[in-house]
Amino acid sequence: MTSGGRLQERRSLKYIRLAAYLAKQPSDVTRLSMSFPEFEAILGETLPENARFPSWWRNDPRKMHSRAWLTAGWETEGMVGEGERVDFVRRSDGDI
Repeated sequence: MTSGGRLQERRSLKYIRLAAYLAKQPSDVTRLSMSFPEFEAILGETLPENARFPSWWRNDPRKMHSRAWLTAGWETEGMVGEGERVDFVRRSDGDI
């Protein structure tokens, strides 16, 4: 495997951890607010600098990090306050 392939695999793994965390939330939990330190504990590393910008948190299935929460059945509602916290809402069945 090339070094680029290993990097892609590592990036993928950290977002799989995020998807697993979100997927295991009890079904009665429909809203979730997470701080950047909470994300970093789940991911096992710091968030990228771009995570400081609201655009990074868009529900864009073309982005690997966004697919993590979308495939787990969650959407972001955006950053809270001055940032460093993000609100999620559980998607209804049938939401895409």
